[in-house]
Amino acid sequence: MEFLNSLTGIMSFTSATYLAFLALAVTVYFALPGPKTRSLWLLSLSSFFYLLFSPSWFWVLISVTALAYACGLGLSATSKIEDSRKQLLVKRVVLWAGVLSSVSALLWFKYIGFFAQVANKLLSVASVGATLPVLKLVMPLGISFWTFQVIAYIVDVYKERTPAVRNPLYFATSVIFFPIVTMGPISRVQTLVPQLSKKYKFDYDNMRSSLLLIGWGFFKKLMIADRLAVFVNTVFDHPHAYSGRVNGLMFFVAAVFFAIQLYTDFSGYTDIVRGSARLFGVELPLNFRAPYFARSVADFWRRWHMTLMDWLKNYIYIPLGGNRKGKARKYLNLMAVFFVSGFWHGVGMHYIVWGLLNGAYQIFGGWLKPFNDRAVKTLHVNRDSFVHKLFQMVLTFVLITVAWVFFRANSIADAFYILPRMFMPTFHVFTDGSMASQGLSYSELVVAFIAIMLVWIIDYLKSERGVDITAWLFTKRLLFRWAVYYGLILVVLIFGHYGGTYNAANFMYFKF
Repeated sequence: MEFLNSLTGIMSFTSATYLAFLALAVTVYFALPGPKTRSLWLLSLSSFFYLLFSPSWFWVLISVTALAYACGLGLSATSKIEDSRKQLLVKRVVLWAGVLSSVSALLWFKYIGFFAQVANKLLSVASVGATLPVLKLVMPLGISFWTFQVIAYIVDVYKERTPAVRNPLYFATSVIFFPIVTMGPISRVQTLVPQLSKKYKFDYDNMRSSLLLIGWGFFKKLMIADRLAVFVNTVFDHPHAYSGRVNGLMFFVAAVFFAIQLYTDFSGYTDIVRGSARLFGVELPLNFRAPYFARSVADFWRRWHMTLMDWLKNYIYIPLGGNRKGKARKYLNLMAVFFVSGFWHGVGMHYIVWGLLNGAYQIFGGWLKPFNDRAVKTLHVNRDSFVHKLFQMVLTFVLITVAWVFFRANSIADAFYILPRMFMPTFHVFTDGSMASQGLSYSELVVAFIAIMLVWIIDYLKSERGVDITAWLFTKRLLFRWAVYYGLILVVLIFGHYGGTYNAANFMYFKF
């Protein structure tokens, strides 16, 4: 076990060790004869991979997976019950047994300490002398992702949207598959199993598109996210060191940097795992679609962490009634969705406030829409003009960035300390050396800025102009293509953020 723990730090998704692991996995995969032996190989590798990161809690992952598989078979078997009322009763028992067990595992390992702290505060307010013990459990890695995955599967089988998976090998591989088991994206079992159960033939074009996607993920993570993290952590971890108006704008810059850091970190990770899965012929769902080009908060959440929002829509919002029961109920359901989103993301009231704030944005947007439409008509505003679109994007970005302060701050108190100081006009911090004293030199800030511009350009071309960058690149001459490949590698190797403050294992969503 100690040997496994020692390997964890060097098996980051952006490490050379991971690339070697991936090369071995792919080589053996294509050498094996059929889908079953290949799935067995992937399951073995995925189990080993998970053991590197969370060896003590591997049994939780196995238990949740086995229970979901059994529930699927149990729900399928109820079709043999002739009495319809008895059949429905048994189905509901199996459904709730599976869902509640998965939810209980998530609540116990992730939130038991938080619940105890909240209960102790309530007991203190009520002047009750007794206190509850606060358990501090090490959370099984990825539990937020694979519990949601199996809950979706159980519900879909119950609703007869998909048949139960009968092969335990394919089912287990779809849940424990190493690219997604730690941080998603939240994938559907019923979409993964057909891909894992067919014999995938080696395809050169698919292979190079996979590697290019992995390289792009490395670029986002090492060129931008890890570089900006130094600045962001310096400011957000010690906010009271920046007092008054003197350093007010420092908070605004740190908040903007965090918005960009979080996007490039998580979308970079998603690119790496989607590229990794594609090497085995498995296409994972898209998780981001240029979110910072959104023109409203609602539009932002259609573009950001799309697999989570799809899950919340299908398994929280619609079952609660969606928008079918009037505007008041719609808004209540919307707040419920974003409460769950905040609660799911992390332990602490600041995550819940972040979630509710995003829900409130959309409710106020709905209330103000008639007034907005009237103003646009009265002032003869062209909604399709560049200026109007830019205004909407900037306003949306500012609103989202304000919400991100609650997400990143270490507490609600820190968030409320930072927010009123964010917009104080102290522009001298750009000229007096203050910006370069937060862990990044001006040269590193310039490198980050150039990298950000490149990511924004690519996002714009892909999302707003519908350009398939990969397909476009593959139509170019051999010399140009290989210049791009080697250029991407060299830029990451030369300008990627490494050094004493760098920890490649710290993808931000690992803690969720």
